[in-house]
Parts: sequence; C-alpha cells; structure tokens
Amino acid sequence: MNQACWIPLLLGGALLGGCSTLDVPRADNYEASSQKKARSVQHWDVLADDVAKRIADKIRSYPMALPPVYLVQAPAGSFNQGFRELLLTRLVNHGAIVTRQPGPLVVRFETQLVEHGSQVGNANPTPLVGLGGGVSVARDLFTYAHSTTSYVGSVLGLAALGDATRIALDGRAAGGPTRTEVLITTSLEREDTFLARTADVYYIERDDSSLYVPKPPAAPVAAVPATPPTRNWKVVGP
Repeated sequence: MNQACWIPLLLGGALLGGCSTLDVPRADNYEASSQKKARSVQHWDVLADDVAKRIADKIRSYPMALPPVYLVQAPAGSFNQGFRELLLTRLVNHGAIVTRQPGPLVVRFETQLVEHGSQVGNANPTPLVGLGGGVSVARDLFTYAHSTTSYVGSVLGLAALGDATRIALDGRAAGGPTRTEVLITTSLEREDTFLARTADVYYIERDDSSLYVPKPPAAPVAAVPATPPTRNWKVVGP
C-alpha cells in the first residue's frame, strides 16, 4: 500500500481517538420507581383520605391545643371542588375539628398541571398501536420496512408481546405512564408558619387534564344604565 493510501487511514484514526476522549457525560436513568395514576373520583378520595390522616395526626401530636381548622377555598375547577369536599369529609372522619369560619389555623391545597413535550423512552421505528384485548397492530408498516410476509409476521408478534408486557406490568386499567402529571400540595398553616406539608404526584391521562385546570373567573356583568327620567311639556301658543 503506497503512502497516499495511508494518509486517510491515519487521519480517520486520529479523529476516532479524539472523539473517544470528549468529556461529555452520558445520559443515565434513575433507579426503577413507581407512580400512581389518577383515573377516577375514587382515586381522588384515596388521596384525600391519606392527606387528611396525616394532617389529623399532626394536629393531635402538637404539644398544645390547636384551634379548629379552616379548609381554604381553592380556585374553581372540577378537581379542586371535588377534592375539597372529599378532604373536608375525611378530615372530619379522622377526628379533626373543622370550622366554617376563617381562623388562624388553615388547610390549603394547590394543584399544578405538568405536561411534558418529550416522548417516553426512545422512539420506536415501528408504531405499535394497542387495540385492546391484547391485540396490537403495526400501522403504516410500508413506510418502515419491506412488506415481506416474514417481516410482517415478526412485527405483529413483537407488537402483541409488547402489548402483553404492558398489561402484565401496568394492569389493564392503568394504561401505562403518560407525559402528563399533576402535583398536589397540601399545607397545614398557622398564620405565617407551616405546621405540616404534603406533596403528591400522579400520572393522569392527557384527555383528563382539563379537570385539573382552574376555571377562569366569570366576566362581570355590565351594568345596564338606568333610563333617565322623562318629563312631558305642553306647548302653548301665543
């Protein structure tokens, strides 16, 4: 091999060697964890019961007697209204004294909707779509590979396996993780002091996100101007 042929090889080796020493941190995953998904009012009640128990336990453990607690009104919305009623009921069930009038001891909760733009995991080059009942289909297959019988059979087999795996791991009703989450924080406050605070995160379906968004305040009704009083005058000629 002449000298001209060695030059590209040496340059390529130098480039590869330089790339291998770049100080770029790799992307790594967190340890495996689980997160609940809220898909019904009963799930809201489970959360309300858990929060109420923690608040009631904190009130009972306080070294001095605390005044009755007032549950602050949250911005209007399907979740906010439902969760407040459930939380009020569960607080009473767990022995907390709840008052209708604002006082120095309050419970306040806030809801934050988080919608991620990125997809879960790496993009799959073949779109596997679950049709329910353990049946999956690979859509638009012709745009991804040759439509050979063996390939189509392999892809459909992988689709069914992937769907069955999701059912086994997440359950039929869970629906798997989503890119839409809701953060619910609840605080027990006395004047300017936090006595207790909880934070809970749930997956929700994107189609359910409107339940967690506060409703905009109603536009004020414009006042109708009053009709000025009228008076009739009789014209008398000369």
